[in-house]
Parts: sequence; structure tokens; C-alpha cells
Amino acid sequence: MFTMSNAAPYQSPTISKFGLADFYNLHKGKTCVIVGLGPNLKLTPPTLFNYPTFGVNTIYKQTEWDWKPTYYVGVDERLKLEDGAALAKVYSDVPKFIPTPDWDDLDGENFYRFQHRTGYNFFVGGHTPKDSTALTKDGITYRRIMEAVFQIAWHMGFETMLMIGVQHKPETRNQLFWGTDHGEPEKDFAWEEEGYKFFKDALPARILNISADTYVPENILPRDDYQKWIK
Repeated sequence: MFTMSNAAPYQSPTISKFGLADFYNLHKGKTCVIVGLGPNLKLTPPTLFNYPTFGVNTIYKQTEWDWKPTYYVGVDERLKLEDGAALAKVYSDVPKFIPTPDWDDLDGENFYRFQHRTGYNFFVGGHTPKDSTALTKDGITYRRIMEAVFQIAWHMGFETMLMIGVQHKPETRNQLFWGTDHGEPEKDFAWEEEGYKFFKDALPARILNISADTYVPENILPRDDYQKWIK
């Protein structure tokens, strides 16, 4: 387990006067790290990497590292109801992408409300999440949190997306990328893996699983050695 960072912290762009449209292609051609909540995150903590990061769901509760993500994405109704107020407070200085109209009743600083398009046709009417108006007008759709993150990251111009905190160990089926499911454990990880594979194949961007102690098949998520990405 790592106790300190080997990388200088990523310096965020000045966004205090940004509107949602200003994020289009902001990081064109760059690399980002998508930080999940699998228990193996402690083996590849986000403090190791000097890239823009995306945090999800209850990552705001982590206290192991002095770290906040560059960006945050949350879409789930239960998350809004149970964690929305605390999230808004803890991450008041973090740009947070949330769906409208779903989360319109949540107030706070630095919320960027992207259009949530209903249905599950990801590429519709000739429009894609990479279009300049995808978040502000045309909208994006999703079934799982990482599907929203992939699309937002692509819209922002990232061409390489590194994933950490992806474990999916067969005997711990309630330990998902977005966090621990304290309800009925999943029978398998097919629900998650379907989304990984779809966007891995659909996006003209590299999605690489650099998590240590990961069990997702490489045909679902290509792997790479996380040490190659430390800088």
C-alpha cells in the first residue's frame, strides 16, 4: 500500500468563470484518470498520478489521502437524496457534473448541470457526446455512472482514459466500481462489464484498466501497468 504520492499534484485550469459550454475540448488529446471505489483503489491511489481525475458517487467520503478529484460526476437519484447535501459541502470547490432535470433541486457551488436525455440510444440523430452541444442542448443518456463519465470525458477531449479502483473480484460481488452495494449482491459483474465493453468499442479513445488486483477480462477492458503512467 502506498502512503505518499510519487507524482506532483495536477493543477486544475481556472474555471471560476466557466460555463458548461467551456468544458468542450478543454483537454483535447490529453489523458485522465477515472477513480472508482473498488477496495483495490488502495493499491493504486489517485495521488500517484499527475493527470486530471474524475471522482464518482461517494468518493467524497474518502479520508485516506489528502486528495480531491479535478472533476466529479454523480447521476443516481439515491446518491442525490442520501449524499447530495454532504457532497455539495465537501466538494464545494470541485466542478461537479450532475444531470438536469434530475438533480435540479440540489443547490451548491460549482454544479454544472448537463442535459439528461431519456432512453438508452447513446448515439442518436447523428449526434454524439463529442458534439459541442452534447451537454448543453442535445443531452447524453446513460444506464450506469461510468457511462456518463466516459461521455463527459470524451466531450472534454480526453483521448486516453485510465481507470483505477476497478476490481470485480468474483467472491466479493457487492464491491462494484461505483462503490459497495449493501443491498442484494450482484450475481455477477455482467451489468457493469456490458457498459465497459460498449464504450471501449464505441469511443475513438483509449480506455485502459490500470487497477492492481483486478479481475475484469482484458477483452472487456484492456489492461496496462499503472507504473507506466506515474509521472
